[in-house]
Amino acid sequence: MAHLREKKGNYYAVFYDPSRQIERKWRTLRCSDKQVARQRLTELERKEAIGEFDPWKEGTPHEGLTLNDAVEKFLRYRRDEKKLREKTIENYRYTLESFTDSVTAGLNIRYVGGSHVRKFLGQDGINQMTRDTYFRQLKTFFSWCDSESIVEDDPMESVHRPGVPQQPAEYLTPEQLGHLIDTIRSDAEKNSPQVGDGEVLWIIDVIKFAVYTGLRRGEVCDLRWGAVDLENGFLMVEGTDDFDTKSGNNARIPLVDEARELLRNKANQRIGSEPDDYVFTGANGGGIYPDYLSHRFLHYRRLADLPEDVSFHTLRHTCASLLVMGGVPLHTVKEMLRHSTIEVTKRYAHLAPDAFKNQIQDGLTSSLGGAMSEDV
Repeated sequence: MAHLREKKGNYYAVFYDPSRQIERKWRTLRCSDKQVARQRLTELERKEAIGEFDPWKEGTPHEGLTLNDAVEKFLRYRRDEKKLREKTIENYRYTLESFTDSVTAGLNIRYVGGSHVRKFLGQDGINQMTRDTYFRQLKTFFSWCDSESIVEDDPMESVHRPGVPQQPAEYLTPEQLGHLIDTIRSDAEKNSPQVGDGEVLWIIDVIKFAVYTGLRRGEVCDLRWGAVDLENGFLMVEGTDDFDTKSGNNARIPLVDEARELLRNKANQRIGSEPDDYVFTGANGGGIYPDYLSHRFLHYRRLADLPEDVSFHTLRHTCASLLVMGGVPLHTVKEMLRHSTIEVTKRYAHLAPDAFKNQIQDGLTSSLGGAMSEDV
């Protein structure tokens, strides 16, 4: 007896015989068209009936594949086909090899079940954030295995996501930002006999720009003039020889008026004219190292007596928070900040409940008009 099975757009045949030691055997039909899959299943059943085909004797794709081998196939796919940056690949490798080490050596991947995953996620000594990261990476891995017919059943379907306590993202208020910038200026004036203005004040432009654009630390430091389009008000976040974007993809970011004006002023002060010149430079005119930027930011954060958990990355949270409080829809904020999922952006939803309520009210009212009024 055989029947057709579909999972995530892929079809395969499942053969069942209770007299066999292994009651079920499966075979990928290598197609996503249901009609074609039925035709192929019918042909396999015909061959089985006349003795030309035995699912229990004929090897199926990936039948002898170990978990270790499947991990290597997955990582090659993510590197070669998805073009993920090496750091992301190594993060996946660490998680998947740790999981592999937690199961029986050389285990066939088709015998990996939800119990193996739950045991791995439930190990002592890891925090909830790490547990959730492991879950998401394992889910991506097994989803790929399922789509490639490497596994018959996705073990993650029986595993509950650990979840992460959703704490509201920290951000700086406009008053705190103003105080931070005033502190930097005051420090420059105080130390002017010892250091030039450029050795202190360069970081003010960097801070403002990070808030105006939501760029990450590495993206700000690596930004080149060739990626800036002042005329049309956009910039490109793209990888270079020295820098990889977090997602591995390039992105087009709109420039608000304040950001464009800041860049125009810097453009007027440029000494060079090469497209590979850095937009933001330190006192010596060279590029800014990300770690040095964080070091200087923390120095001024302490001078300004801001909370201890404030870091340069807080400026990105600040950009998102101000957008949400200004009534910008979450999906727009997601695109602006290039969040991986809308769930990441929803961390900011609590900041503007009234704005979302008003958007819903205005949207329904304008769409329905008086169509549902009792007077109609």
